[in-house]
Amino acid sequence: MNLVKRLLFGTGQLPIDLRAALAADQPAIIAEGLSGTVTLRHYRAPGKFVSFQKRAVAGAVAVTRQRLLVWTGRHKEVDVPLSDPLRDAVQVRVESPDRLLIVADVGRFNPATSGTIEIRLRTPDATRLAAAAGYAD
Repeated sequence: MNLVKRLLFGTGQLPIDLRAALAADQPAIIAEGLSGTVTLRHYRAPGKFVSFQKRAVAGAVAVTRQRLLVWTGRHKEVDVPLSDPLRDAVQVRVESPDRLLIVADVGRFNPATSGTIEIRLRTPDATRLAAAAGYAD
C-alpha cells in the first residue's frame, strides 16, 4: 500500500495486542489489508447526525470460534461474540465473490445511537469469512 493511502486510510492491519488476543481464541480466519468503504445511513449519536456518509477505508476481518471482529482505519467497527444475542444486529453477506458486506444496527449496541453502518471490504476470502461467522447463505 502506498504511503498516501496508508496515511489517509490506515494500513488495514490489526494492532499487535489485538492480534495476540485473537490468537488466543484460535482464529478461524483473518483477512487484513483490505480496501473498501464504510457507509453510515440515518446515523445518530450524541452531537452527531448523518443522513448519508460514505468513506473509503482499509480494513481487516477476523473470525474466531468465539467472535466476529471488523477493523477499519484505526478502530473497531464491529466486535461481537458469535454466541451473543446481539449477533442478530449484524448481518454478513457476500455481495460478489470478492466483496464482503457487513451491516450493523448500531442502536442495538448502544441506546444513545441509531442508524446503520455498512462495511464493504474486498477480499478473495469473502465466502469463507461469511461461512466461518455462521452467515453462509
